Amino acid sequence: MGYRVGLQCFSTTEEAHDYVLSQVLPTVTADGKVVRPYKNGKDWYLNEQKINLSFPQCEIAEQIQFGVLVGAPFIVLLVLVFGIRMIKRLIESVTENQGGVDD
Repeated sequence: MGYRVGLQCFSTTEEAHDYVLSQVLPTVTADGKVVRPYKNGKDWYLNEQKINLSFPQCEIAEQIQFGVLVGAPFIVLLVLVFGIRMIKRLIESVTENQGGVDD
């Protein structure tokens, strides 16, 4: 079981927290203090308070199956286009070779 962040599926909540919170930009308060989340051990903190985010669950195998389901038609289409081009070239080369022969 994994944890979804956007379109990505992470195997642990720590990885999901790292991904999300490492992208948070620091801010400066009115008194000039820099506020940003920081990691201490496995936990993230902001202003000395532990950050605990919740993520929807996901399956990595399910994402792979979905990728195959979406990608397979494109691969079939590319193979068909390639096959048609090769057949067209074969027909053109055969007709080109036969066109110059006179009896």
